[in-house]
Amino acid sequence: MTDATSVPVTAVLLHALAVLEIPGFLDIDEDFVAAHPPHIPQDKALDSEHIVLTADGYQGSVADYTGGVSAWAYGASDGGDFDTIERVYQAPPGLNLMAHAAACAKAVAEWFASRQETTDASGGASGADGTDDVRTSTTEVC
Repeated sequence: MTDATSVPVTAVLLHALAVLEIPGFLDIDEDFVAAHPPHIPQDKALDSEHIVLTADGYQGSVADYTGGVSAWAYGASDGGDFDTIERVYQAPPGLNLMAHAAACAKAVAEWFASRQETTDASGGASGADGTDDVRTSTTEVC
């Protein structure tokens, strides 16, 4: 049995996303957790709207968590960098990582749902390639 305090903070964030069936992955090169809509394949996730989840103590374990889970929505820009859309979640003060991760994942799910409703209402295509094909990716570490 694994000591819960040795679990990486990133694993807790990824698990919280997975519980709500939100695709997400750890981008090891850029050092963040990214969440994306289910209809966008993981390899295209950072080329479209996505959410980056971070936390103080991000590199450490649950035992090292000092608070500060946050999530920011981004869109790809023409220059290859990300354009900030808005902050989706900011944890209140406190050290309860499990509660912060769950609340963050819920906020991420609600943000993606609100974007889908906006797209549906405007008659826009929901697929990354202009189709309505549904694509899925698993929550994983790359």
